[in-house]
Amino acid sequence: MRQPENPSSTQAQVSGPRGLQSMWHLSEVKIMSRRQGQPQSGYTQLLEGSYLTTARAVNLDVHHKHCYQIAKFLRGKTTIQAIEYLEKVIKKEAAIPYTRRSRKGKGGNTMAGHRKGKMGPGAYPYKASNEFIRLINSAMDNARQRYDTIDPEEMIITHLAAHRGQISRGFRPRARGRASPKNHYQVNLEIFLEHFGEEEEEDDF
Repeated sequence: MRQPENPSSTQAQVSGPRGLQSMWHLSEVKIMSRRQGQPQSGYTQLLEGSYLTTARAVNLDVHHKHCYQIAKFLRGKTTIQAIEYLEKVIKKEAAIPYTRRSRKGKGGNTMAGHRKGKMGPGAYPYKASNEFIRLINSAMDNARQRYDTIDPEEMIITHLAAHRGQISRGFRPRARGRASPKNHYQVNLEIFLEHFGEEEEEDDF
């Protein structure tokens, strides 16, 4: 008896000038981007917007848990605000709040210590912060080449996400000639920058 197909394992056919399909919904995109055991390829969001620029970084040797927290914190900020804050994180003058798996008994070894102020759990992910600075600068360079009348430092980060990349496989030697797998999942980052000018604000009213 034929089993029904799993919607998470089916691939939609792309069409259009940007390789997009209008029938894709956000829920379907999320399902496709979270297939366990497979690397993420391409953007996970629709490229829609009047003044939009994007950038990607693939197969980065950083921890996904750090990238997830940074991406969640930087969404909605301007590019210059994000870069300035990440530079403070590198100098350990400011911390990234860790809101996922940070409570006792809920996150195992991913718990983070509390920082000064009312932030709560947080950390200073040095390596991941440098990668995000490079990603934001790359998106700003793309904006300068595409739009002459827009200041990239005023653009807003409307989408920023970290997904699983390829697997860096390795082995850990054990006793009596045995070995255990030691795999590291690399990370793919994607960012969308958007400019909301006076024309778009007038259209909303």
